Amino acid sequence: MLLKTTFFYLLLLPLIANGQRDSLYAKVYRSSNSKDKLTVFMVNESVPMPTNKETTYSITITVTNIRNKNGVIRFKFYDETTPFPHDKGFLRIVVPKSEIVDGTYTATYQGFASKVMGIALQDDENSNWKLDMGWFLPKEGHAFSNYYHAALRRPVFSDFKFLLAGNTHVIMKMKYY
Repeated sequence: MLLKTTFFYLLLLPLIANGQRDSLYAKVYRSSNSKDKLTVFMVNESVPMPTNKETTYSITITVTNIRNKNGVIRFKFYDETTPFPHDKGFLRIVVPKSEIVDGTYTATYQGFASKVMGIALQDDENSNWKLDMGWFLPKEGHAFSNYYHAALRRPVFSDFKFLLAGNTHVIMKMKYY
């Protein structure tokens, strides 16, 4: 019994430590809305976080044309070290769609260092952590930073990247098929 208990704690301890480390990293990127208690931040640990000495900026994101309040919106932030379509990007934010007002969502996130980056989002209407596909096209919506994807090809990072060199406002118009 002692061996099983010791083995259990040896496996569990690194998971707890990693979870605490991720929550510390996530505090670097935070919402400026003090009432926001539902947003979930997930950081890619392989990407260095901004240091306290670096100047950081905020990004205000406005998402328009959201068709319903089912599920969640999943943002992924990309940069040149983790370009789209990297699985994790350097930051993922999950927002419950209960925060949506009249088909629009606006939030300001702070703590970003100056760099070339891009933001993609998925309207995960059934909260299953994947983009559901129809015959050829997605069933769920998607959007990109300051770019409305109208082509039938898959978007590339250069389509929606921008240089963050100051506080920035990004417009993301939802696309549904």
